[in-house]
Amino acid sequence: MPPKKAPKKAAKKSPKHHDKNHEGKDLRRAYEHLGRLQAIESLVPATVSAQIGAMTKLAQSSINAGEQKSAADLLRAGEHLAFGSLASASKATKLGEELEAAINAEYEHLMDKAAEHWERHGDERPDGVEELYDTMLEAASDAYGKSAYRRALEFARGAEALAHVHKGEPMRLEDGGATKRKKLKS
Repeated sequence: MPPKKAPKKAAKKSPKHHDKNHEGKDLRRAYEHLGRLQAIESLVPATVSAQIGAMTKLAQSSINAGEQKSAADLLRAGEHLAFGSLASASKATKLGEELEAAINAEYEHLMDKAAEHWERHGDERPDGVEELYDTMLEAASDAYGKSAYRRALEFARGAEALAHVHKGEPMRLEDGGATKRKKLKS
């Protein structure tokens, strides 16, 4: 028998290369979420439109500060807010036990994840995010209490997305001196 070949070693990727890939992916995600928000913008109530506008402004500020992931998460939250506001506020009818159990489990999972991520980032958030987060949690809880499950799940997903938003550490120059932030051209 021929000897077995040694397994190939995995190529090591530099952290900078990895970060650039994620930044590009997050920037693309932000672009896609913004496009979906713009597509449904005319359908949402004015109060929701104002909240989405606030999230969009925060997302632009995040992009300007080099925080593409936070921008994408803000716009993802806005998307969930929009769809949640369009979902029926009426009690869900004719759900089987299995489906209702799955919905309850998903709702609890999303709320737990939101709380966990919120605690992890502490007070490192742009101004206005905490208020939006609290509003989404309250809307999710209210909808869930009324058995408006589609609405509750969308708002819970939005809160979970907002829980990921945080201010990143500014990039340092190699000499450890002044900070340098990445700016994107409009």
